[in-house]
Amino acid sequence: MSATELPRCQFVKEEDTATGKWLKLSKITYTDPAGKERLWEAVKRTTRLPGNTADAVVSIPILRRTLYYDCFVLVKQYRPPIKAYSLEFPAGLLDPKETPETCALRELKEETGYTGIAKHTSPATSLEPGVGDMSAHFVTVEIDGDLPENIKPKMESGCH
Repeated sequence: MSATELPRCQFVKEEDTATGKWLKLSKITYTDPAGKERLWEAVKRTTRLPGNTADAVVSIPILRRTLYYDCFVLVKQYRPPIKAYSLEFPAGLLDPKETPETCALRELKEETGYTGIAKHTSPATSLEPGVGDMSAHFVTVEIDGDLPENIKPKMESGCH
């Protein structure tokens, strides 16, 4: 038996079981390689815009300053699901007609006060495929820490 002839899992159906403003819970029925029907619970975003391949953008900001080591910039944010603060890269949902690069720079400014230049954007990447369909573009952003606006940045928003 060749690899193409091996039994495969198959999607059967999906039912929404609960829907909120930002997320919904779905029950997915699929068949395993033996043909047995199985259930899977998944969380899905309700915010994905038509035509977008991702829900969100994660900015990977690299701060470069003369006479200092390069470093990542992280934000400390309270996350109710874990009832604690978390250190994270700046991130956020894509706005209508917004490019991943524009979103990454907007979120960086809002959450850290820094301005930068988007250098590289990844394809849409699944964040937790065993839990849900959420996906994001990762955008590497270079911050010139020697620019006057980046010497003492002030964040614009958030519960940080």
